[in-house]
Amino acid sequence: MAATGRGGLPIARAAMVLFGLAALATGAASIIDTIGAGGPARISPLLLAAFALGGVALLFAGLLRARGRARALHERATELRSLTERLEDSLAAVSAINARLHESETRYKGLVDSQGDAILRRAPDSRLTYANDSFFRLFGLDPQDALGSPFAPELHDDCRTPYFGTFAGLEAGMPRARYDQRVRTVYGWRWIAWEDYAIRDARGSLNEVQSVGRDITERKALEDALTEARDRAEAASRAKSGFLATMSHEIRTPMNGVLGMARLLVDTPLAPEQRTYVEAIEKSGVALLALIEDILDFSKIESGTITLEEDEVEPRAMVEGVVELLSPRAHAKQIEIVATFAPGTPELVLADAVRLRQVLINLIGNAVKFTESGGVRVDVRSVEDRERRILRFEVRDTGVGVPRDKREEIFVDFAQADSTHARRFGGTGLGLAISRRLVAAMGGEIGVDAAQGGGSIFWFTLPAVVLREGRGNRKLAGQRIAVISRNAVLRDGMAAQIRNTGGDAVLLDHPGALSSAAGVDAVLIDIGAEHATALPVWSLPGVRAIALLTPGARGMLAELPAKGFATYLVKPVREASLAGRVRKDETDEPAGSAAAVSPQPDSGSLKILLAEDNPVNTLVTREFLRRRGHVVREVASGEAAVAAMGEETFDLVLTDIHMPGFDGIEATRRIRDEERKSGRPRTPIIALTADAFDSGRQACQDAGMDGFLTKPIDTAELDAMFARLFPNKTRLREAAA
Repeated sequence: MAATGRGGLPIARAAMVLFGLAALATGAASIIDTIGAGGPARISPLLLAAFALGGVALLFAGLLRARGRARALHERATELRSLTERLEDSLAAVSAINARLHESETRYKGLVDSQGDAILRRAPDSRLTYANDSFFRLFGLDPQDALGSPFAPELHDDCRTPYFGTFAGLEAGMPRARYDQRVRTVYGWRWIAWEDYAIRDARGSLNEVQSVGRDITERKALEDALTEARDRAEAASRAKSGFLATMSHEIRTPMNGVLGMARLLVDTPLAPEQRTYVEAIEKSGVALLALIEDILDFSKIESGTITLEEDEVEPRAMVEGVVELLSPRAHAKQIEIVATFAPGTPELVLADAVRLRQVLINLIGNAVKFTESGGVRVDVRSVEDRERRILRFEVRDTGVGVPRDKREEIFVDFAQADSTHARRFGGTGLGLAISRRLVAAMGGEIGVDAAQGGGSIFWFTLPAVVLREGRGNRKLAGQRIAVISRNAVLRDGMAAQIRNTGGDAVLLDHPGALSSAAGVDAVLIDIGAEHATALPVWSLPGVRAIALLTPGARGMLAELPAKGFATYLVKPVREASLAGRVRKDETDEPAGSAAAVSPQPDSGSLKILLAEDNPVNTLVTREFLRRRGHVVREVASGEAAVAAMGEETFDLVLTDIHMPGFDGIEATRRIRDEERKSGRPRTPIIALTADAFDSGRQACQDAGMDGFLTKPIDTAELDAMFARLFPNKTRLREAAA
């Protein structure tokens, strides 16, 4: 309607103009007529009515126009009020935003200014564009003077960090850079840890660098103190290790003389009372040595000097070697010891040979120690656990057993199952604690269970990285073999070996029961654990009889043929030897033949160079070697050993580590160098060491040695060393024994 009103406005005005002109013309005409006629002229009623209607129409039109204008003005006023309200709302919103921005800016500035960290921004030319109050306070700068000027802190002379002021790395595209600087501040020289951030534009160009610096002087002082403390601790550890190594050497050296002389003396003609005294000396020396070993091992673990190695280990050879090493102790107590290996046991694995052997010696040695009758059996098998191979070692004994409430406690340092004053067995209580730590370090577990029928089963597991699978030994397949022994441990152990090699075992506890076991191909008869015992007479034709003897009973070998025995096996029996003797695969002269009792003079003899500066140790070692039929040349220094190797050819060199002049390690290096230069065959060199630490043994290996014997020399370890290095001559010497 407002539009209509506005569009009708010119027409209405034209009508009013016409109506006015018409009324004016009519009035003028009436005036003229009045003047001319001498009296008023009369207006036609029709004309008057027309004028009246026109006036009314014009009036109505005017009213309509006024109403339209009023409405348009109202609508316009409404629009203006709405616009005003929106403008007011916008102004209020803008005001609120400005207030929040101001509050945020104030808060941010207060936050930045109150930071303990120095915060600043610099242009690529190092001009300072912004910094917080902490920065200005730290460096004692006036904001008005500093802003817009280049800034770089003064570095201490021992500070070599080149970053600050060069933007090193940031210009090359790095997002940030971190570095420490020792700079001059109003508080003196302080260590500041800087972190620079690159601020770039949309094109990637470097606009500014924001740096945040934190005072780390106290942290640096703490680090220096910790470093100094660590260095002192490492020095103390080295001193402790050196002290332990020295003590090990100084204690073992005289112990070698004490035990060595006792062992030499016990093999000479003695009166019964004298033999008792000598055996007491040897037993006391062995007990003291075991105590020293435990304390040294525990000290090494506590000082953190033990590290694990990855060696190629043959589990079968390792276990059999330890069992043979400890068999003299077992046989001296009239108990048996035997090892078995389940089919599928790996032939070669990765493990720490020294630590594995130490754990085996601890567990098997404990089993022998705490067993008064029966024996000890070691079982090894491979099991699958969560898609990985595990080697499980079990040491089963018929000893006193471990009460259920003590099975965890015995693995604690210095703890024993029987800690009363009346306990029957001595010891430090460290062997199992050391074993637990070593097994845990190798990634395994260790524990103890009760054995059926009495005794205990100590077990441990190790993850096995298999290098070569076991090939299996089925040499006794189809063979039926009887085992006659009153000792159940030996009887069951030999039966397990027979079955593991494919044979069928018949178990008997006395020879008279053999008549009920028909169809056997061979019979193993246990002569007992004593060195001197009466040999039974075997008179069953067609059945091959094999005697099971201890190493100390070799004096009976000449009597075996007369008693009906075809051959013998030395306990503890190895599975390979068992299969070879039963099937006659091994060279096996009749036990009492001339070849057995009268071998060639040099059949098992070796020419050995002994380098040892201690006269007592020289005497002990020399006698051990000569009693085994070897020829020995003695020298007292490393230089003399090198010279002797240039003059003569030896089968073996035994050298002490600590000697005046060249020590054993340096002498070995020079001997190996001469061998390489001259093309001479490599001579085996064995270290005679009183150092129980791995570092010493590793040094021996690095120098080119082939093994080591720990003082005091154990004759079983000595024999095992000869068997490993010279297997053919060792077998000839055993046959001649």
